[in-house]
Amino acid sequence: MKAKALALFFLALFLFLMPLALFPLAPWGPFGLPPLYLYLFLAWGLVLFLAYWFFRKP
Repeated sequence: MKAKALALFFLALFLFLMPLALFPLAPWGPFGLPPLYLYLFLAWGLVLFLAYWFFRKP
């Protein structure tokens, strides 16, 4: 259980501390949102889904 929590922590740390220079400065992406916003919401959703999947009680 501790290994899963540690792996999830490091994945979230990697996803949210990525340099912002990796994203183009395009004003609008799909659905009219900036690419950085889309990335942050998708990464947040992935971390929440993995936390649910790893730690749910059967």
